[in-house]
Amino acid sequence: MPELPEVETIVRQLNKKVKGFKLTDAWTDWPKTIKTHSLPQFRKEIKGREILHVKRRAKYIIIKLSGHKTMAIHQKISGHLLYGKWIPRKELIKLKDKELISKIKNNDKFDNQKWLPAENGPLADDPFNRHIRFILFLNNGKMIGLSDLRRFGKIYLADNDKIGSVGDIGRLGPEPLDPKFTFKKFKELFKNKKGKVKQVLMDPFFIAGIGNIYSDEILWYSGILPTHRVESLDTQDLKKIYKYIKFVLKKAIKAKGDSEQDYRKLDGTKGDFQNMTKAYQKTGQKCSKNDGGIIKRLKVGGRSAHYCPIHQK
Repeated sequence: MPELPEVETIVRQLNKKVKGFKLTDAWTDWPKTIKTHSLPQFRKEIKGREILHVKRRAKYIIIKLSGHKTMAIHQKISGHLLYGKWIPRKELIKLKDKELISKIKNNDKFDNQKWLPAENGPLADDPFNRHIRFILFLNNGKMIGLSDLRRFGKIYLADNDKIGSVGDIGRLGPEPLDPKFTFKKFKELFKNKKGKVKQVLMDPFFIAGIGNIYSDEILWYSGILPTHRVESLDTQDLKKIYKYIKFVLKKAIKAKGDSEQDYRKLDGTKGDFQNMTKAYQKTGQKCSKNDGGIIKRLKVGGRSAHYCPIHQK
């Protein structure tokens, strides 16, 4: 699932690409994606509204629209937003790009797709970009598409003052990169808290936006075992975790996210953080601290945790 750095990357790119344009229509092959309206109602509500600003709340993409409306998109496990242009399959023959037509016609990856990329490039070449389940049409002729293999993505539309009540937005924990999120406030979160530290960091109602990838990385840098109980963390341990939460998330945002699996940037290309990980998915490899450790994997609350048994204790 895209985590805070991946969602933040998409939000920043959307602000550069689509802010100021108007929505003209919407399409989906899976109406259940839209949680607050039927598809006809949703299309009617968004038509003609201008995209004023895009921001992030935890793993939600929050799109503020004209007319006091806000859209919230959660990409979930396999989803990621893309910006480009797609055409209905039935209109493929009208294209003059013979190379693209041949590529699509001869590729069974597109067999069940109703919308096909109208241009060569990563939208057509990368299989993770081919599962278009939802489209927002813009008045500049471009589109925002949700590629979502497993159809778990969620779309909400509400009045500005009610967006906090949709999904679980109103229950989310503090933003770890908020300047107001001081160490004092971070430490207070752990008062009377119990559990294994990796699970606690991944709890979106405890702290927002950290998932499997970044909890592994934060704990590797902090030198703390993923199974360590938070009840026994001392002030120095908490200072390390607080420091490396900010360090790792900022580093990942700068790298435009981790594309080890489904996630891609808005143009369909990969982020770079998968080339910088120290623990996540490094099972069997030497620890880059050169401490003699070999990265191991264990299960914590049903999720994989990767760690160095030498310096994470």
